[in-house]
Amino acid sequence: MFQDIAAALGQMAEPAVIGAIALGTALGVTFGVIPGLGSVIAMTLILPFTFGWDPIVAMYVFAGIMGTASTGGGVPAILLNTPGTIANVCTTFDGFPMTQRGEGGRAIGLAATASGLGTLFSIIVLMLLLPAAEFMLRAFGPPDFFWLVILGLIAVTFASRQNMVKGLAAGGTGILIALIGFSDSLGVRRFTLGSEYLWDGIEIVPLVVGFFALSELIVYTSRGGTIARGADVQLGGMRQILRGAAEVFRYKAILVRGSIIGTVTGAIPGAGGAVANFLSYTSAKQASKTPELFGTGYAGGVVASESANDAKDGGILLPTLTFGIPGNGEMVILMGAFVLHGIQPGRDLLVNRTDVLWAIILGVVAAQILTTIIVLGGGAWLARISLVPVKYIAPFVAALSFIGIYAVRSNVWDVALAVFAAIVGFLLRRAGFPLITLVIGFVLGSLAEKTFVQSLQISQGGYGIFFSRPVSIIIILTIAAAMAWSLRQAWRPAERQERRG
Repeated sequence: MFQDIAAALGQMAEPAVIGAIALGTALGVTFGVIPGLGSVIAMTLILPFTFGWDPIVAMYVFAGIMGTASTGGGVPAILLNTPGTIANVCTTFDGFPMTQRGEGGRAIGLAATASGLGTLFSIIVLMLLLPAAEFMLRAFGPPDFFWLVILGLIAVTFASRQNMVKGLAAGGTGILIALIGFSDSLGVRRFTLGSEYLWDGIEIVPLVVGFFALSELIVYTSRGGTIARGADVQLGGMRQILRGAAEVFRYKAILVRGSIIGTVTGAIPGAGGAVANFLSYTSAKQASKTPELFGTGYAGGVVASESANDAKDGGILLPTLTFGIPGNGEMVILMGAFVLHGIQPGRDLLVNRTDVLWAIILGVVAAQILTTIIVLGGGAWLARISLVPVKYIAPFVAALSFIGIYAVRSNVWDVALAVFAAIVGFLLRRAGFPLITLVIGFVLGSLAEKTFVQSLQISQGGYGIFFSRPVSIIIILTIAAAMAWSLRQAWRPAERQERRG
């Protein structure tokens, strides 16, 4: 492992890699600062442009975006009371009150430093767990991978707390979309409607660009105005920013707790930065001897929020890199990048493509360090990006999307598919269906079918293979427990309402 790390560190000195990290960091910070965009759309836009690049260089770009967007999102949360990403919501509780009393720079220093330390903590945990993950992979067979994919689908679906039924419907629809095209396993065409374009199935690049980037543009364009409401952006002096950066270490317990919560929550498919954000903030408030200070501009509240939403990076990479199970939108796009560059996550990545593995891990660390420096030095300027009118942003992003989609296969039907996906995505948003659950269903659907067919081939058609292996039994029991817990959580509000009635 140490030889692989040393080789990756030496590779980081190459001009192309340095440029890739800088590009990823710039995109991540910019899209993180603009409320509603975030890392998913940044990764979606750059994905088609990486076609034909060296896979290592491409992975450094994606790692740069992943490791920076949440940090950038803390800037408008603090200065404008408008979280850049959903993972920065709790940052507004104490960050904006600090700005109102003239301590915006101090809050920026707290947030940037806590984010950086949270990321470093989670990456160290990831590095320590990778050898164990490689050992676990050797014990997994196709039936075990099938049940693991089902567990991932169920976890992501049940994470749609607003409406579990819509989450199930979205995940199922994603699986059905994955079945379109010619099946190598069965040797038949499915759902092609007589179209030659659909023989190869639905391409992931136009699908995710349409669902995430273009549908979001429709939302912004229909609303008009600027993305963030407000024009008073005051940061304060550099001395105040550095004071906030140093002050983080006064809240060691909150920092460590938030980093642990973020790392663990990130490893759970469907949880992500938003859940980690709220759990860390709530636990810090409950453990505090002065909980009444939270929400009044308390520095510890900013540390709790920002340490957790960036610590999720290391945790969320673990199931994606080792088992190929994406837990959120970022990992869906990363899986799309793997497909585009011929990389197979799992055993092949951990054993044969360690250069790609360490490019992602070290890229996240390098980008986070660079982002911390950028945010500390130019937070106020970055926040003003949120005040640019949508009518200037939307055409630029749309043009980039269409150019990137067409560049991958030079097929105009891919552009048409993206437009169709944008319209469908916009309507699904309006109806309350989670798009991320749908796309994760699409990504995992083909993997579920592949492992299912492989298992039946091994057992010569016997279904008992799915219920006879020890690892499979453990995963099945985990699935049952997760479903029981999720259903219990869904029924609790109804029970309380009946008691009140």
